[in-house]
Amino acid sequence: MCGLAGILIKKSPKRRVRDVKTLTDIFTRLLVLSEHRGPHATGVAWVKRDGSMAVAKAPLPARQFVETAAYRDCLAGVNAHTTILMGHTRWPTRGSEHNPDNNHPLIGEIALTHNGHISNADALFRRHNLHRVAQVDSEILLRLAEKHTSPAGIDVPSYLHALEGCTGRIAAVLVALVRPEQVLLLRGNMPIILWYHPGLKALAYASEEAILHRAVGDLAAWPTASTDAW
Repeated sequence: MCGLAGILIKKSPKRRVRDVKTLTDIFTRLLVLSEHRGPHATGVAWVKRDGSMAVAKAPLPARQFVETAAYRDCLAGVNAHTTILMGHTRWPTRGSEHNPDNNHPLIGEIALTHNGHISNADALFRRHNLHRVAQVDSEILLRLAEKHTSPAGIDVPSYLHALEGCTGRIAAVLVALVRPEQVLLLRGNMPIILWYHPGLKALAYASEEAILHRAVGDLAAWPTASTDAW
């Protein structure tokens, strides 16, 4: 069990600095409230519309991680050009949390966070002859996404077809650096809950609805998201 937490930020010419601060504060609460789902490591990343990215992660529980200089420096880079702020709290099933390559977000041509496990990852790496960096099984989801990515972004139908060969459990969030406004939120047999705020033009997600309830504090108007809203 791991925790997914994040915010998708829609492009808005009227995005105010204080709105960005509101969203990063919510993100921090989402991350800390997700700690019980994975206290062994915490990681975050943001991606902007020009494809730039920043990542910070450490083998620390979220409540300690958010107090680090690395986390503060990462959040300082979030602005109106950010498309996604993604976080992960890890409970390792495979691969030591003391190897940063095993901690999420996993980074390549894609940034990915995953809750679940892929039990046949080793066989899939061999079958598809894919490059491997880490020990964590989640990396197969990243490498399959890269295999099905072009300058136009992730080919969603072909990627989903490739995922049919995976055995295990999955909820995942992916963004390709070549097309940073295309963000995939995949809910298979693991949870991911989405809330949308029309005023802030932002979509928040977490692995539990209770986390979203507590994280948004006194902000109203966060209905369960629909694709029409976004």
